[in-house]
Amino acid sequence: MYEVGHWQSPYTEDQINASSGFTYLITHKESGVMYVGKKFTQSVRRKAVKGKTRKRKEVSKSNWLTYTSSSKYVNEEIAKNGKDAFVFEILAIHSSRAETNYAELEEQIKRDVLRAKDSEGNHLYANLNIALRFYRDRIAK
Repeated sequence: MYEVGHWQSPYTEDQINASSGFTYLITHKESGVMYVGKKFTQSVRRKAVKGKTRKRKEVSKSNWLTYTSSSKYVNEEIAKNGKDAFVFEILAIHSSRAETNYAELEEQIKRDVLRAKDSEGNHLYANLNIALRFYRDRIAK
């Protein structure tokens, strides 16, 4: 296991940078509440080129080394408790954006992130939706 920034990973930084993206798991050490997400390691933008009909493709690195989460709840908890109160794990790296998107969806469904609860009835995951389409408060319990 490697430590890459605040991430614990079975992959080296070079392997992660060479990938298109990764799926991750963030766990709050005290409560055990988890969050499953994805992060792309690069962004692709198309810029217009004067005198041409095609746009030029520009690839730039993302902020994945310092990235925490897209979840408002998780980021509020990190601000309140600090990064040291969480474990940041890279689960897998992926060779395309489509593969990264699919792997996140697959991981979230496999773990049943919207419905999974502990013995006291508390949600095990901080995920409130899957693919911005399936929401915790709209699915059958």
